[in-house]
Amino acid sequence: MAAILPPTAATIAHLKQAYHAYRHTKDIDRKGAFFSPHCMQICRPEPSYAAATRQEIVQYLRDAQQGNTPIKERSKASTEASDTLNKDSSLYTIRPLGSSEFDFGTDEITRAIGLTILELKRKAVREEWVGMRVDLWDEGTESDLLVKVQYWWRFKELSDGERIMDEKQSMGWRQCLHDIMYLGPKDGSQGADMLEVNK
Repeated sequence: MAAILPPTAATIAHLKQAYHAYRHTKDIDRKGAFFSPHCMQICRPEPSYAAATRQEIVQYLRDAQQGNTPIKERSKASTEASDTLNKDSSLYTIRPLGSSEFDFGTDEITRAIGLTILELKRKAVREEWVGMRVDLWDEGTESDLLVKVQYWWRFKELSDGERIMDEKQSMGWRQCLHDIMYLGPKDGSQGADMLEVNK
């Protein structure tokens, strides 16, 4: 199995900017423009909370805005599971994934999107995905929730309706997989490893 190639510093900087823009986009349909049409979601704590298309993830965001999520208490701070955070108190860190983090759990987790671990890894290598780890949490509220997500992006051809962030080129980076790693109480790791904390 070939390995994922490490991203350039320019790509990392661009994906950080893209994630920040995505996070602060309030219109849910517009948030969907940051996803590739076949963007997928897997959720290790709750495998059924999966998606195989952009439309499904956007619908999850709409449902969450109405307070309807399959993981009600644990999902309140997740960008995928909920979009109702108080942005003034919601913080995050973002960093590129290391080579040892090229991992998607087990076949039980990925079965919900119709792929095995091996198939998903082959797809990631073939499409030259780039992974970023995002941790999200609240401060100054009653929430004790910490969410850890591995976002994967791919560089793809864009249609006119898919352009974001004043893109002028025919190609651009889009989210292709949300791998929700952890939904649970704060464990002390938030804001660690000398990472910049962002709103």
